[in-house]
Amino acid sequence: MIDKTKTYTTSGGLAVSIYRTDAGGEFPVHGALLVDQRWVMSAWRADGRPAPFAPRQALVEVKPKHDVDLWINLYHNNEDGYFAASGACAKLLGARGLIFASVRLTREITEGEGL
Repeated sequence: MIDKTKTYTTSGGLAVSIYRTDAGGEFPVHGALLVDQRWVMSAWRADGRPAPFAPRQALVEVKPKHDVDLWINLYHNNEDGYFAASGACAKLLGARGLIFASVRLTREITEGEGL
């Protein structure tokens, strides 16, 4: 179901402004598409599929993105050499001694990614 509090784009990448989701009938979602720097009225089904009289582009939710910093510790395993793991995992895998190095990873993730 389309939620007017969320952000959407079209399957073709056009900007979308949703202003109503409860209009009733077969096409309860009303809004506009930004086409060639002009807003064009459109309508969609409740699941985001386009109305046959509108530009034939479905709605796609734009999920928020977040920057995250991760630190990975490198531990030494006497049998296999160096490997990366979290502290608790490293002990289970047989890490010996102290942390050899810590590596910082910065990554942009999309909300819900990897779940």
